[in-house]
Amino acid sequence: MTSGSYLRFPHLHGDVLTFVADDDVWLAPLGGGRAWRVSSDRAPVSHPLLSRDGSMLAWASARDGAPEVRVCDLADGRASRLTYWGDPSTRPAGWTPAGEILALTAAGQAFGGFPFAYALPAGGGWPRPLDFGPVAALAVEEAGVALLNGTSGRDPSHWKRYRGGTAGRLWVRPAGQEQFSRILAGLAGQLASPMLAGGRLVFLSDHEGTGNLYSCQLDGTGLRRHTDHDGFYARQASTDGQRVVYQCAGEIWLLDSLAAEPVRVAVSLGAAAPAPAPRLISAQDGLEALSCDETGRASAIAVAGTVHWLTHEDGPARALSVAAGIRAQLPEVLGATGDVVWVTDAGGEHALEVAAADGTGSGPPRRLAAGQLGMVEELAAAPDGATVTVASRDGRLHLVDMATGRVTMLAASADGPVSGLAFSPDSAWLAWSQPDRRPLSLIRLARLADGTVADVTDGRFSDTEPVFTRDGKYLAFLSRRSFDPVYDAHIFDLAFPRGCRPYLVTLAAATPSPFAPQPGGRRPA
Repeated sequence: MTSGSYLRFPHLHGDVLTFVADDDVWLAPLGGGRAWRVSSDRAPVSHPLLSRDGSMLAWASARDGAPEVRVCDLADGRASRLTYWGDPSTRPAGWTPAGEILALTAAGQAFGGFPFAYALPAGGGWPRPLDFGPVAALAVEEAGVALLNGTSGRDPSHWKRYRGGTAGRLWVRPAGQEQFSRILAGLAGQLASPMLAGGRLVFLSDHEGTGNLYSCQLDGTGLRRHTDHDGFYARQASTDGQRVVYQCAGEIWLLDSLAAEPVRVAVSLGAAAPAPAPRLISAQDGLEALSCDETGRASAIAVAGTVHWLTHEDGPARALSVAAGIRAQLPEVLGATGDVVWVTDAGGEHALEVAAADGTGSGPPRRLAAGQLGMVEELAAAPDGATVTVASRDGRLHLVDMATGRVTMLAASADGPVSGLAFSPDSAWLAWSQPDRRPLSLIRLARLADGTVADVTDGRFSDTEPVFTRDGKYLAFLSRRSFDPVYDAHIFDLAFPRGCRPYLVTLAAATPSPFAPQPGGRRPA
C-alpha cells in the first residue's frame, strides 16, 4: 500500500512515526497504516522531530514568512512559535538529552550558507548558542557529539557525487573528551545526516555512487553499509538512538537496528490530497498571452493552454482551440485577414494552427509547419497577415508563409533563443534581439524579400526589445550601455540605476536624427 504522496523528513519515537507530506506534518503508526495531520498551515514545513519522551513535536514552518521553529504539545495539539530569526536556513536539528530543541540558523551571521547551532527551551525563552562553530547537521547524545560542517547543508541528491572543496566533513567528540576529531577524511563523497545510534556514527554518503546509509565506530574505523538503493538516493535520515528511518523516492524506510535489513513503511494519508481536486480556473488567473486586433475591439487570448476570441465590450468569448491533453499558446491576430494563428503541440511536436476569429471556417483549424519549428519560444505576425516569424528554443529564427505553409530559416543563434520579434509597419522588414556571449545581445534586421540580414548594433552591450516607429523611419530599442555610477543612499557603494535607456536608430542614410539641431529651430511642443 502506498500513500500516493511524496513523504519526506521522517522521524520516530516508540511506535509513532512523523513525516512531511502535502506541506503538512503528519503522525502515523510505525508499523504502517493510516496517518493523521498535525499541522495545517498552508505553508512549507520541514524537519519534524519528536521529543525523547514522545510528548512534543518540533518542526520548521514558513507560515509567517521565513522558516521558524514551532513546537506542539501532542497532548492538547496546541502549537507555538519559538524563534523569530527571519532566516531561510532555520530548522530544528534534534533534541538534547536535557529536553531542549537543537536548532540551526544563519541569523546574524555574515554568510547565509553557514548556520550556527542553538539550544531552544521547548517552553519558550532565549536561545542558547552552542560553541560548535558553523555546522550543517548535528547530533548530541549521552555518548558524545557528532557534527557535519564545511558544506552549506544542501541535500547530496541535489548535487550528486560532488567532490569539491565544499563537500562536508565529519567530526566526533566522544563523551569525556574536550576536542573534536575529524574522521573518514579520505571518504570521497558527499555526507549528510550524522547520527549517533547503537554506539556507532551513522550517516548518509554517496561515495559509492548512490546515496546510501553507512555507519562506523566513533574513531572512524569499521565502515559498514546498511542499504543498497541504486539510482534514487537515501535521504533525510534520523534516529531515536537505536532505529533509523529515512526516505527514498518519496517512501519511508526503517532499519529496526543496525543489524537489520531496511523495510518500507506503508503509510496512507488520512485526508484527501488537495492537488488532484479539480477547480475552476478563471481567465484572470490563467491568462498567458493576448493579441489585440487592429480595431481595438477584440483580442485573441491564451488561457491555461486554450485559445479564445474575446470581444472587449459585449458578446461571449468564442473558443478557437480547446482540447484535452493539447496545449495551445502564443496566439497572434493576422492583420485584417480575420484569422488567428497560434502554436499547438497536437501530435507531439510544435506546429502552427490557423482559424477564423469569427468561427465561420468549416472543419478543424488549418495546421502548418508541423515538425519543422522545434520548441517555439516566441511568435509574431506581420501587419498584413501574410507571414509569421517563429523563434525556437534551439536559437533558430523561421519565417512561415501563411498561404503556402513554406518555412524559411532567417537566422540562427548558438547562444540561446532570439527574442523581441518586431515587424515593420509595411511588413517588409523584421527586427529582433539576438543573444551573444552572456549577458550581451545585439539588434539584427532582415529584409524579407530576399532574406538579407544586417546587424543594427555591434553586440558590445545588452540590446533588447526592438520596435519600429509608426512611420517606419526609425527603430527603437532598449540598451544597457550607460556606465554612470552613483553612490547608494544607504551604504558606501556604487550602483548603476540608470544603466538601461531607450535608443533610436535611423533606417535610411537620408533620414535626419529627430534629436539633431534643425536650421529653423523646433516648434513649441
